[in-house]
Formats: sequence, structure tokens, C-alpha cells
Amino acid sequence: MAVLVTGAALTGFEINTIRIGGPLAASNQRISDLQADILPPPAYIIEPFLEATLLVEQPATLTKRQATLGRLEKDFRASIAKWKASELQDGLKSILIDKAAREADGFWTELDDTMLPALRRGDRAAAQASYARLSTLYAAHRRNIDALVEAAGQAQARVTQESLASLHMTIAILVVLGLVVGGLLAGGLFYLLRGVLRPIGATADAMGRMAGGDLALTLDGRERADEIGTMVSAVEVFRVAAQAQVTNVEKQEVVVRELAAALHELGEGNVAHRVGDNLPDEYRGLARSFNDSMERLARTLQRISHSAGQVRNGAAEVRAASDDLSQRTEQQAASLEETAAAMDEVTGGVRATASGANRVNAIVVSARQETEESGTVVRRAVEAMGAIERSSSEISEIISVIDGIAFQTNLLALNAGVEAARAGDAGKGFAVVASEVRALAQRSADAARDVKERIQSSTAQVGIGVGLVNETGRMLEAIAARIAEISAHVSQIASSAEQQATGLQQVNIAVADMDGSTQQNAAMVEQATAAARHLAAEAEVLASEVAQFRLDTADLRGARSHLALVA
Repeated sequence: MAVLVTGAALTGFEINTIRIGGPLAASNQRISDLQADILPPPAYIIEPFLEATLLVEQPATLTKRQATLGRLEKDFRASIAKWKASELQDGLKSILIDKAAREADGFWTELDDTMLPALRRGDRAAAQASYARLSTLYAAHRRNIDALVEAAGQAQARVTQESLASLHMTIAILVVLGLVVGGLLAGGLFYLLRGVLRPIGATADAMGRMAGGDLALTLDGRERADEIGTMVSAVEVFRVAAQAQVTNVEKQEVVVRELAAALHELGEGNVAHRVGDNLPDEYRGLARSFNDSMERLARTLQRISHSAGQVRNGAAEVRAASDDLSQRTEQQAASLEETAAAMDEVTGGVRATASGANRVNAIVVSARQETEESGTVVRRAVEAMGAIERSSSEISEIISVIDGIAFQTNLLALNAGVEAARAGDAGKGFAVVASEVRALAQRSADAARDVKERIQSSTAQVGIGVGLVNETGRMLEAIAARIAEISAHVSQIASSAEQQATGLQQVNIAVADMDGSTQQNAAMVEQATAAARHLAAEAEVLASEVAQFRLDTADLRGARSHLALVA
């Protein structure tokens, strides 16, 4: 297990080293990223040098190319800062930061501080001189970049070699680990076969022989301190227990024969039989317990025989008393039954009277309700007549207004006719219209007077009807008062009859309960008499059953004499 754990740890470490995303793969990835950065920008300033060359040749593109150069410088600064903070190998980082980036910083300083200001001023000579210095700086930067590319390729080759070496080491460890595990498995199987399976087979064979009845065999291996020794010891315990069980079976056969004979005698009724002393020593207590039980059973049978005689005498006395009580109870039940029948008839008559009084009361209440409803209808009719009378008054007022309007219209038509006459021929048409309006106003006034007279006549008739309806309402109220008084008296009569019926019903129920109780008492007396007879019969049966048992001679004589005296 220690070898397995150590090999697994080493293998895991090596696999973690060469796995995708592991240290070697990460180092290889960083080198690839570096190559991607330096070929071409942002770390390699070939593109800024190209832009500076074009700018010298084409000064008119200063604005456009200045923005591009600013972006490229920003990318260069960010790339150098990233590689300064990275875990790149020290040799590669030194070439990039200390050499290539230093010439590049000089390039950007010359470009920003000298060349671009000269171009903005239009000084071509200063710009050309600055460009010459930029070319020198770029050439030095290019040599360092070439050296960095070559160093990066060599570093990547070394990383690849390290990866292959780690992979070969891991494979070798796995092969050795497989051989070790195979050897351990072979040794373990050999040990298992020799030290475990063979002893277990021998133990299983011994157990099979024990199951076949061979209990005299001997087992090897009890001296072992492992699980095999424990199993052999347990099998030896089983063998000893099986031998003891065989011995116990023989003793139990003797005990069973003796107890079977004793139980046979007991089944024949011989309570005087006792188990002898020929049982094994460990079963002597069972024999004593059986004999003691027979002694107690014999005494119990004697007491039962004596009690059976006393029960028979008591049953005879109870039977005689029950017969007398049964006769008296039957007479009392017959009298109560007649009384209950008479009370039931009286209660039925009073209940019928109460029912009739209730029906009359219901009819009176219904008549009272109908009278009250008639009074309500009359009151509503009076209210409707009043409303009609008020409406007639309102219509008269409206007709008066219409009459006034007709008078005003007639007056206006007259004035219009006068004005038309003054206008001469121009007002003839207006005069005709005024004449027609006046005639219409006159007809409206005549019709309004006619309607007013008719409404006044209707109002007089309505007033007479209102008086008659009021008189009818007062008469209905008087009738309702009389009906209410009659209803109160009838209600009192019905209530009194109902109370009498209830009282008689309670008396009838009490008498019926007494009758039922008496009938139940009579039934119980009959049951008690039957029980007494059955008890006497059971006493006879009990005495005959006890007589079947054979007791000791003295006890048997005493029991028979006692039964004779009871008889």
C-alpha cells in the first residue's frame, strides 16, 4: 500500500506537470504568446518605423498618421508592462525589457520629442535628421528582436524536451508500479490459497462430517491467532454442544415415557397415580412438580364435590322463591297494563281537543293577518287617492298657466295685427299670420277652461272616494281589533289544552315505563328461575363428572357419603 501511494503521488505530480494547462504547457503558451507579440507589433516596432518613413515622405498625412502612431505607442507600452509583470523566463525577459524595449523607448522619445514637432513646424531638414536617428534606433531594436526570437525558439525547444522527459519518467514509474502491484497480487493470492482457503476447506469438511453424525473427530488449527483459529474453535464448541445434546436426548426419552404413562392415567381419571423416582437426577424436580400438582388437583376435586351439593340446595331455594315472585309480578304487570291503556285513551282525547283548538287558533290568526293586510291595502288606496288629488291640483295650476299663456298670445297677436295694419300692404301677410295665431290662442284658452272644469269635477269625485276609503279603513281596523281579541282567547284555550295534553302524556309515559319495568322484572324473574333450574342441573352434572375421578380410598368414601346426604 505504501508503494502504491508513493507511485500514485509521483505519477500525479508528473502528469500534472505535462498536462494541458500544467506548468510546462503554460510555459510553452507564454513563449507562443511572446512570439505572437513580437512578430509583428506591439512589442516589435516595425509598424511604427514604417509609419515614420511614410510620414517623412508624405508630411501632408501628419494628422492621420499621428493618431495611428499614438495608438501603436499605447499598445507598445501596454505590451511591455504586461511582460514585465509576467512569469516569463529571466533570460527572455532580460532581452525583451533591457535591450529591445530600451531601443524602442529611445525610438518613441525621438519620434515624439523631435520628428513630429519638426514636421508640424514644416522643418524638413530637422525631420530628415531625426528620421536618420530613428533608423539607427530601429536597426538596433531589430537586432535585439532577432536575438529574442532565436532565444524564444531555443526556450520552447527546451520546454518540449522537458515535457518528453517528464512523460518518459511517468511511463517508467507506471510500468514499475504495475510490476510491483502484479507481484503483490501474486504473493497475496499465494498466501490466500495456502493460509486461508485450505484451512477453510478443512473446516468446512469437518462441519459436513459433524452434520452427518461423526462427533468423535478432531480439528486442527485452534492454536492459530487469526480468524481461521477463531472459526475452528467455534466449530469445536459446536461439536461439544452436539455431543451434550445427544446425551440429553436419551435422558429426555426416559422422561417422556414416564410422563406419558402418568398423563395416560390422568386421562383415565386416576388422580391417585404418582411418578416414580427412576427419572434422571436433573428431571427429579419435574417429577415432584407433577406429583404435587396431582395432590392439589385431588383436593380441588373434593372441594368441588362438596360445593356442588351446596349449589344444588341453594338453587332449589332460589327456584321456589322465583316461582312465587314470578306469579306476583305477572299480576302486577296485568294491572299496570290495564291502567296504561285507560290513560292512553284519556291522553288521546285531550290531545285531539288541543289539536282542534290549535287549528281554530291558526284559522283566527290567518283571518287576523288577512284583515291587517286589507287595512294595509286600504291605507295604500287612501294614499293613492291623495296622490291623485294632488296631481289634479297640479294639473289645474298648469292649465291656469296655459290659460295665461293663451291670453298673452292673443294679446300679442292683437298687437301684431295693429302693427300690420300700420304697415299697410307690406304687413298684410303678417296680419294674416297674427289673425291665425290669435284664433289658435283663443281655441287653446277654450280648451284649457274645458279641461279645468273636467278636472275640478274629477277632483270632487276623488275627494268623495277618499272619504269612503277612509271610512272603510276605520271599519277594517275595528274588525281587526275584535279578531285579535278572539285570537288571544283562542290561544289561551289552545295553550291550556296543550298543557293538559302534555301533563297526561307525561303521566302516560310514566305508567308505560312502570308497565315496561314490571314486564322486564317479570322477564328477569323468569330468567332467574330458568337460571336456578339450569344451575341445579349443572350441579348434578358437576357431581357426576367429579365422581368419574378415582381418588384415595378415604377421600372417595367421604365424597360419596357427602353426595348421598345432599341427595
